[in-house]
Amino acid sequence: MSLITSFEFDPDCVISIPSSDEKLFFPQTSHLTHISITFHQFGDCVRLLNQIGAQLHSFVVSMMHVYLSEELDLSQISLISCPNLKELKMTIYRNIFEYEQCIIPFLQRLSSVEHLTLLLAIGENENGPNHFIDGLDLQRDIISYMPHLCQFDFHIRSILKDAAHIKLDKIRQSFFQYQQSIDCTIDYFNNRYGQCQTYSLPFIGTRLDFISNRFPLFDVEKRFSNVTILLLFDDVKPFEHGFFQRVAQALPHLKVLEIFNLLEQEEKSTTTNNSIEFRHLATLILHDIHADYAEQLLYRSYLPCLIELAIRNNVLLTIINQNQQQVKDNCSKVETLIIVEPWAYPNSTHINFFPKLGIFHTM
Repeated sequence: MSLITSFEFDPDCVISIPSSDEKLFFPQTSHLTHISITFHQFGDCVRLLNQIGAQLHSFVVSMMHVYLSEELDLSQISLISCPNLKELKMTIYRNIFEYEQCIIPFLQRLSSVEHLTLLLAIGENENGPNHFIDGLDLQRDIISYMPHLCQFDFHIRSILKDAAHIKLDKIRQSFFQYQQSIDCTIDYFNNRYGQCQTYSLPFIGTRLDFISNRFPLFDVEKRFSNVTILLLFDDVKPFEHGFFQRVAQALPHLKVLEIFNLLEQEEKSTTTNNSIEFRHLATLILHDIHADYAEQLLYRSYLPCLIELAIRNNVLLTIINQNQQQVKDNCSKVETLIIVEPWAYPNSTHINFFPKLGIFHTM
């Protein structure tokens, strides 16, 4: 009988293990050296490594929530021992509010890592960093604890409330001693939040969050062309018709698009043709938006693969009442409709407009 040495869960399968359950995650797998898994919370990851970390050579992990709790304290992190671990990839796209309490001591236990990939969103709380994470932070807190590290790929987004305005060159200079190409962006919003995104090049992520008009998404090198998930946010400037044209060109593989922008478009297109094409877009999420963006995407764009739509009911009904053929075509394959406030039961208007509708949710 062959021995199991590698185990990979589907990335969309989120694992959650009760803290009182002391059973092995993978019993009778003493030869297991590679795991790819998504956990609901940070504590599950710590328990896994405390059970079988010593035998792992490669560990790919995504986590939904990171926090300390009664079931997880720093002493459990300090017990982690992975002497054979050579490759680690960690992905956490939800804001980490206990980065210094959880993630830093966790990574400092993994001194044997040679290839490190970090895709992180770092939020702010009373115990967290009060500045944007830069190259000096990464060197002091992580890299210096990994003497065998030879490749470090990353995309780190740090978010601060009432963030002081600093020059972009200050962040760039903090990476001066890194032997690789690195770039960064800083953005400030009217909601008093600021964010800094630092990333190694070539860009290794497939997701971009809270991208505004000011993000260098449309560089000539097309460094973000592999992005499949995009969250757009701007409370300073509306997203105009030309912006979406450039998004479609810059991100040819885009599958999920989410938009937050309540500002009315200033340069509205009067064209009714579908000159903007999102050929692979399957999920469109329109929560807190001005109705212009629903018209822009559903009426003035071509969405041949759209199967999931989340939208406010009043905006949706306005679009439906316009009775435009392009909207009907774009919605003809939608299987999942998520109605955001105001709450409403599906009626004949919804059902007739979405002939393939199989799942209906309200939020």
